[in-house]
Parts: sequence; structure tokens; C-alpha cells
Amino acid sequence: MTLKPLLEKKELRYLFLGGKGGVGKTISASAIGIEFAKHFDRVLIVSTDPAHSLSDCFDQDLSGGEPVRIEGVKGNLFGMELNTKKGYEQFQKISQLGIPGIDENFADFGGFPKPNTQNVVVDSDDDDFTSFSGDGDPSMGFNMQDAMGLGSELLNEGSIPPGSDEAFAFGKLLEFIESSDFDLVIFDTAPTGHTLRLLALPDYLDSFVGRILKMRLRFGNFFKSLRNLFTGGGGDESDNSLKMLEDLKKVITKARIELADDAKTEFIPVTIPTLMALYETERLINALVDYSIPVFNIIVNQLIPPSDHCPFCQKRYEIQEKTMLTLKQYFGKYNLTEVPMVPQEIRGVEQLTLLAKILFA
Repeated sequence: MTLKPLLEKKELRYLFLGGKGGVGKTISASAIGIEFAKHFDRVLIVSTDPAHSLSDCFDQDLSGGEPVRIEGVKGNLFGMELNTKKGYEQFQKISQLGIPGIDENFADFGGFPKPNTQNVVVDSDDDDFTSFSGDGDPSMGFNMQDAMGLGSELLNEGSIPPGSDEAFAFGKLLEFIESSDFDLVIFDTAPTGHTLRLLALPDYLDSFVGRILKMRLRFGNFFKSLRNLFTGGGGDESDNSLKMLEDLKKVITKARIELADDAKTEFIPVTIPTLMALYETERLINALVDYSIPVFNIIVNQLIPPSDHCPFCQKRYEIQEKTMLTLKQYFGKYNLTEVPMVPQEIRGVEQLTLLAKILFA
């Protein structure tokens, strides 16, 4: 079996490739992109791996964080390596400009002094909040202004927080779902651990934003009422921050629906015939099933042919054959595309095109 039936999925919009490090995810994604560029108008390959190799694979600089046309390919194929540092610097600049709606709901009461929130107490029986009070002890108190300034202070430390790679990758996915100039986006994902965190983000953020919205509505209405009491305002001002959160929740919900749609989305695990890779592939597929992300195909790279003249090669072949039997028992319901090991390094459009012929034979 090969990936040829995949070309018949005309509604396909998002294709993910993932697996253990070193199994050939990037060359597989690149070869698939070359083939799909013949059938779709505009195809984009996005590398979400912090240790990018897409540029090396095509022998072309794709590190700018923006789509770049791949040279020497039939059709419109573009490549992009996510630039986390660049994206984080842009986020820092935005954060320094202030967050819309924060001042108007938490600090500004029509020219009155900013409220002293040192001794704010929230009902401890409410599951969404924790009781906190001041009594003059900084270790026991909660100061709203200090808390609001903490995020900005952390953002300006210069270091990129853990998990930023997955967050920016998911942010890009949301962008493509909302508005995209490409008919198909292929994600060359990071090794399994990073990818699982990326795939967990929709559920986590959906819940997180929902709780923030609930908190925002409670505090926002309280402070808006106080402001209207002091200023006589009608309370009809637009609330940009609330709308932003509501819009974000809608986009995240849409992303969850799109990722679960087997007509639009597919995840292809990539593996090699070793037991360690097999077990990691099993964990990956189990997680994909839990997240309702469609899986129909598995690529098995680096298969060694039998040999009468090389005892080492023959032994490796026999070991791989045993592993392949186990792999087929584990993943018998999936379409397995077997790719032989080749004597040369697969790099550049010419070699990737040859790999595409094997994948789609």
C-alpha cells in the first residue's frame, strides 16, 4: 500500500506528520508536499520543530518565519520554519503597548484614584476563585496593579518561556484555520513529546479561556458598575478585551472541529522498524485517538532489503522483519506505506521527488 489514495481527498486542508526523532518526518513531509503541489493550487509545508531541518532538506533558506516559494518544484509549493524567537519578540512589543480593556475595567474610574485592591476577598466557596486577603502582609495579599505588571515584567526578561514553541505553532494553526492563502497546509511536527503538547492545546485553551471569560465577566461588570456610578456613564462602551476573548474561544472551538474532521484533517505517524520506535508510535496513535484526530496512514522508513553478500545487512533485515510482523499486528487496520533505505542522503528537490514516487506509487 502507498499514500496514493490520499490524493483523492479533495477537501483535505491540514496534514500533520509526526513521530520519534530521526525517523524521517521532514523528508516525508517534504516529499508529500512536492507531490501534492501537482494536485493543489497552493501548498505550504510548516516546520514546527524547534530544531528545524526543513531548510536543509530543500537546500533553501526557509528560516524567516514567513512562507517562501520552494524553487525547482512543479506547482506552487511554499515552505516555512516557525521562528519562535521572532514571534515572541513581536508579542513582547504588543504587550508593552498594553492590553485593551484592562485599564478601563480594573483601574480607571473616570479620573478617580486607582482603587486599593490590597484587601480584595473572593468567596472561597466558588470553584472558580480562591480566597485572598491582604492585612498588610505582601506574602498574604493580592495587589491588582502588581499582578497586572508581573506579566509585562516577565515578558521583558528576554528569555522564551517553556512551551512557547507549541503555543506559537498552535497560534499559526489558528491563523490558517481563520484565513489562509493555501489549499493545503502540511505540518512537519516536532518529536512526539512536543507534538502531544501541541495537540493538547485546543482542549486546554478552550477550558482556560472559558474560565477567564467567566472571571472577566464577573470582575468586568463589577468595575463597570462602579465606574458608571461615579461618572454617570451609560455603560455602553465597547469592551475590546471581552470581545477578543470571546472571538478566541470561537476560533479554538472551530479548530477542534476542523482537527476532528477526517475529510479536512489527517495525521500521519512516521516510524522505523525498531521496537523503541514502534512503542512510541503506539503511544502517539493512542493520544491522537483520545484527541479525536483522524489517522489512516503510517509511513515506515529505512527498511533494509535482504542480502546474500552482507551478513550484517542480512541480520539487520531479519531483525526488521520480526519488528514488521509486530508492527502489522499492532497497526493492522492502518494503511502502512513501506519505504526502503536508499544508499544516498535524501536532500534537495531531485531526491525528494524520487521519494515522492515511492510514497505515491
